[in-house]
Amino acid sequence: MKRVLTLIMVLAFLCAGTALFANGKQEAEPSGLAEMTGADATSFTKFAVEEGAKLVLSGWGDQTEQKIYIDAIARFKKIYPDVIVDYQPIPADFQTKLKAMMAGGTAPDVFYVDDQLMTAFGSTGQLLQLDSYMAEAGVARSHFIESLLTIFTLDGDTYGLPKDWGTLGLVYLPEAFAAAGIAEPTDDWDWNDLYNAAKIISEKTDYAGFGQNADWARFAPWAFANGGSYTNTAFTSATLNTSAVKKAAEFVLKMYNDGVLVTSADVGAGWCGEAIGKELVAMTYEGGWMVNYMRNDFPDVNWKAVQVVKALNGVRSNVIFTNALGVNAGTKYPRAAAAFTIFLTSRENQAAVAETGFAYPAHPDQLGLIQDPNDKAIAAGGLIGRVAYWGPNTGKINDEVSRALERIYLGAMTIDESFAEAERKANAILAGE
Repeated sequence: MKRVLTLIMVLAFLCAGTALFANGKQEAEPSGLAEMTGADATSFTKFAVEEGAKLVLSGWGDQTEQKIYIDAIARFKKIYPDVIVDYQPIPADFQTKLKAMMAGGTAPDVFYVDDQLMTAFGSTGQLLQLDSYMAEAGVARSHFIESLLTIFTLDGDTYGLPKDWGTLGLVYLPEAFAAAGIAEPTDDWDWNDLYNAAKIISEKTDYAGFGQNADWARFAPWAFANGGSYTNTAFTSATLNTSAVKKAAEFVLKMYNDGVLVTSADVGAGWCGEAIGKELVAMTYEGGWMVNYMRNDFPDVNWKAVQVVKALNGVRSNVIFTNALGVNAGTKYPRAAAAFTIFLTSRENQAAVAETGFAYPAHPDQLGLIQDPNDKAIAAGGLIGRVAYWGPNTGKINDEVSRALERIYLGAMTIDESFAEAERKANAILAGE
């Protein structure tokens, strides 16, 4: 996803107009709606909302994430003290439960939107179009990292605003390299450097070399850097049975067959991040979520991160994960719900979230707010990756990539056979069969 990104934080102060727009007409600002000033005016201009507005916010996430939104609601209340926000997190089976709630007319006013929910709700008119409200708040699409809006745009209109994003980096244990007597990874590493280090570590120490499951996301930096993709740009046909993708898979399989790549199950961990925390594996590809995970679960383990390694062609690529906040088109309070959504994704709120180390802000001029050195190292490669979206069938396509990798790990099929099968199934999915 070696290009060095110089990320300079520029706090953009937008001019706050004195007029509000309601029902397409310019109106004087009503009493009690003072403009935000100073630091609070960086990306959000308060606009009129319905009296007596009561909103429900829902999303997934553990207690750490829930605390992020409890604090954000408190910040919003300072601007809109009369708007009541009831936070009702849904930690498990979010998509399934939200679809059922939407069908039953009980869905929250504001909620997380991923590619699944955008596919389910965007084209059916169940998400509120946000562009007119964004204009009132002084917020433009250009204020966000452009690629993050891809999933949440339909016919040029905006139906969700990115709440944050993540990407992958090479996470490693310095002690494993010290034990093997070799230098730690750098941003100059390529596939061969990774292979050689993993081989030495696995042979000379008690650590496994590199951890990677049969996972479409962790395979993506390999395939994309090698010139591969999962579908064409129109999302109409799969591009899995290609030399670029299969050559990347060949290298991964060689590492696996040579014993320098292991899965988390091979070392008795639930996932590869846990394998790092338990000091079972020297290296893996994980994201910024490792910062709080390690801080909370393995505070005594020393770990570091650099960017994902380059392919043998000298190219580095990555995969970008993002989710948005959207508004239920059936809400009784569309203006209040839109104002809340726009505020949650605003520079001022995302700046506060960035300080916690929880997630990366979706505004390009705020990447300098990332303080943790490991977080910075991971984020540095994110803007040269691809957003994990291949159209409305993204999840199903991803599943086929993971299954292709599972088959070659197990030796059930050759790489040619497995990716030919994956492409056949993916094309059937894309064709709606």
